Amino acid sequence: MKGMNPKQKTPPQAAGLGYPLIEKLLETEDFNRINKSFSETYKRLEKIFQDGSQGLKKQKDARKAMTAYEYTTGLIRELLKVKYEILEQQKSQSKEKNK
Repeated sequence: MKGMNPKQKTPPQAAGLGYPLIEKLLETEDFNRINKSFSETYKRLEKIFQDGSQGLKKQKDARKAMTAYEYTTGLIRELLKVKYEILEQQKSQSKEKNK
């Protein structure tokens, strides 16, 4: 397999999902920096969207970007939800093994 060490049995990306920044964000749950960045950028996009003087194309592009930000924050929320579900399952399985 391309990019695989012959002594390795699994591909290199098997150790992580290939999104180290997202993985770290979900592990640490330190959202301060990303919240600030998203908030500032979203506000700028809203201004562009609401300002009709910049043209319809810029408004449409701003709306698309705003939608992308909304999907991204929704995805992060969903990933956190899955993380907590997995942790709860692991806790339950651990309790069952200890019985």
